[in-house]
Amino acid sequence: MSLKVTLVAYKNAGYQLLGLALVGLGIIGIVLPVMPTTIFFILALACFTRSSPKLTAWLLNHPRYGATLRHWQEHKVVPIKAKWFAGIGMLCGFVLLAMSSPSGWVLYMVAVIESSVMIYLLSRPSRPSQPKEKQISQQQVKILAASIAMLIHAVVLTVFIHQATSV
Repeated sequence: MSLKVTLVAYKNAGYQLLGLALVGLGIIGIVLPVMPTTIFFILALACFTRSSPKLTAWLLNHPRYGATLRHWQEHKVVPIKAKWFAGIGMLCGFVLLAMSSPSGWVLYMVAVIESSVMIYLLSRPSRPSQPKEKQISQQQVKILAASIAMLIHAVVLTVFIHQATSV
């Protein structure tokens, strides 16, 4: 067996192990409300796509997540329901973080990361095919939603910083 074949086998095994670990994290995310699910399945799909057609087919044909993963793989679609759950989950997580009295830089870092993730999610289409005329109004909705998300983070952050400095 040549060195190239051996390295490819190790690479495939590594991707498969990483993909299975990501599926495990996704399963944990089903049970724990503060942990995401779909993103771990999307990352697992990326690993399986590079290493195992059988595991790729298994994920793409999953009864609950298969359609969402196929839409992501083919069109980079994030359903509206997923966007709402992500936004509400991030906001709840941020409020809980802020209530735990972390350092100011931690709050700012999490606010920036969560706002960036939300902007990215809102920039993805919500259905596999959307006509051009709807994309223009959708762009305006994305900007509005991103602005609202950043505003909510800023208000919550300001309230908690004010409470921390007044104590």
